[in-house]
Amino acid sequence: MTFEKVKEIIMETINCDEEKITLEASLKEDLDMDSLDAMELSMALEEAYDITIDEDELQNFVTVKNIVEYLDSQNA
Repeated sequence: MTFEKVKEIIMETINCDEEKITLEASLKEDLDMDSLDAMELSMALEEAYDITIDEDELQNFVTVKNIVEYLDSQNA
């Protein structure tokens, strides 16, 4: 499942607790991500899924669910 893989990537990239990472978790408020974390996460996702994420798309990632839905749409 995409969520499990995304969860692992988030844990490795920004070093946050696994319990905090839910589909509804806000990247900024719940996971304390800043713009640098977002870029690192973006690069990790691009590498893991062999895709390129537009900067415009990156702005739409507000929750973990947004990331999962985007990745699912790319692999459809």
